[in-house]
Amino acid sequence: MKLKLNIEQGNILPKGLSSYKSGINIAVKIPQARECGLFLWIKAKDGQEKKYKIPFSETFRVGDISCMYIADLEIQDCRYQIYADGNMIKDDYAVKMSGREKWGKSVKQKDIYYGMLSSDFDWEQDHILKTPYEDSYFYCMHVRGFTMHSSSKVSHRGTFMGIVEKIPYLQELGITAIELMPAYEFKENTYEEETPLTMEEAAKQYAKDLTKEKRRDKLNYWGYTKECHYFMPKASFASVPNQASSEFMHMIKELHKNGIEVIMQFYFEKENPGFILDVLKFWRVTYHVDGFHLKGDNMPLILLATEALLKDTKLFYYSFPYEEIYREEEIPAYRNLASYRDDFMYDMRRYLKGDENMLPAVLGHLRHNSDTHGIVQYITNYYGFTLMDLVSYERKHNQGNGEENRDGNEFNYSWNCGVEGVSRKKAVLSLRRKQMQNAFNLLFLSQASPLFLAGDEFCNSQKGNNNPYCLDNEISWLNWTGLEKNRDWFEYVKSLIAFRKAHPVLHGVRTLHLMDTLACGYPDVSYHGSQAWRPELENYNRHVGILYAGAYGKKNRKEDDNSFFIAYNMHWQKRKLALPKLTKGKNWYLLSTTEETTPIPEAEDNLEKAEMGQEIELKPRTIVIYISK
Repeated sequence: MKLKLNIEQGNILPKGLSSYKSGINIAVKIPQARECGLFLWIKAKDGQEKKYKIPFSETFRVGDISCMYIADLEIQDCRYQIYADGNMIKDDYAVKMSGREKWGKSVKQKDIYYGMLSSDFDWEQDHILKTPYEDSYFYCMHVRGFTMHSSSKVSHRGTFMGIVEKIPYLQELGITAIELMPAYEFKENTYEEETPLTMEEAAKQYAKDLTKEKRRDKLNYWGYTKECHYFMPKASFASVPNQASSEFMHMIKELHKNGIEVIMQFYFEKENPGFILDVLKFWRVTYHVDGFHLKGDNMPLILLATEALLKDTKLFYYSFPYEEIYREEEIPAYRNLASYRDDFMYDMRRYLKGDENMLPAVLGHLRHNSDTHGIVQYITNYYGFTLMDLVSYERKHNQGNGEENRDGNEFNYSWNCGVEGVSRKKAVLSLRRKQMQNAFNLLFLSQASPLFLAGDEFCNSQKGNNNPYCLDNEISWLNWTGLEKNRDWFEYVKSLIAFRKAHPVLHGVRTLHLMDTLACGYPDVSYHGSQAWRPELENYNRHVGILYAGAYGKKNRKEDDNSFFIAYNMHWQKRKLALPKLTKGKNWYLLSTTEETTPIPEAEDNLEKAEMGQEIELKPRTIVIYISK
């Protein structure tokens, strides 16, 4: 026999379903409807589940929010659906669902059930890490693609738990934060309730000649869609059905234990500002997320940047209106905001392949920093070529997307080193390796916070596809066999990260001003040409020397760092630069050159000494690092 429910006027906050000792509260957004309410399944303490249909009355409505409180109810669990005028509708504030546990499965709204979020997870005093931007190394990944390939050798492929299994690898690599592509609940099967495209829609999707059947096998693998439930981890990224929330919490806790932050991407398409704020606050409090990369237009940037609850949470966006957020000369106690834009990527790619008139932009990027906010820089990202493809393809090869290669960016600023695609020519392979070293040197020797794409550290390729948004296959999945095949490249990347970490002068907190503000005899940074202190920045030049004065970077906050002279030549011919003189008792020593494939040495002993004031010859397309001792 069904229980008689004691239904009262509920609270409009918090939205969704909330459990109390004496009952449950439900507050949902429902557009104006003639008839609306809940289907509610209540599991009592004795394990028996009963179904109820409960209409909302007008007295239970405030604006667009309908709410009710069911008092004097002892439950073990419950689940619900929302109906309005005969249709099942989405609960935008739902925190848990069942029905989409299987990746790629076609599921209609009537087969989705919402539920309660368990509160018994043991966080063990976990807290967000607040790693400063100057000490951050970001690693962008897709949860499923990171470990889905059989070569990943994890027990729980393509899941949050798969990432947990790879924590020792992430630690060895040296990254301090992972940036997750959409890991909240999104509708990957975009054609499950598809209606025919209009001509205008077809044109926008570059798919005028594609039939519905041809499109049906494509998934929204990346997850950038408005068909989302923003308050819950993606169910199909869990290794055990209906455990996405607890597995996501476990992943966060384990990453935090190992000093690794979690930054989540969120794509919002014309969402209400208050809703966006609610989403971020929920993930910050409920899941201990360290930061968010916001994507989409019309972001309430000032609202988010000034929210007290998010002041210790990293927020990435193309650019914030910093002059409106901070008072003149105000420096925040914790720099939580960051600019995240493509300028560095495209300028460095052009310099890397030898375009002219790039030196002024390159020098600006290499010293670019900010007293008020972080700056995230990258040469590769999930959109566009991987690093291996950047030096192997001059044209995109997106035929696998089913759009006849019409999708994806046409302007990649890549260079294939002489052969398009796979090559066995030793000269081509050697040049590609050198160009990858040059690329990562440009990235990790810049002052701002570096980010790179998962798999770039072991030469992962997408076979020239620069837009695999719909491909859930070996094009998008990381092939971990590359780690063993290219172990020497992995060791080089690892050494480069460790080298940068060891020298604070290479990743400072403040902007470099080209001035000697410490009166130590050297400006914080200076530029040099074939004559010391005289850079040659004409449009046809592609070489320059940069001196970083060690006094502007303190080891352990006390001891001056080493000084560094970094010589860049992206010309296809040899070039010469002058080594500037050091103070008495100091000498330059050759530490690393991209002419060689060996990792940067940890021990800075037994290095080749360079003559003070001498002219050094740079091989074509080479970066050389000298250290003062």
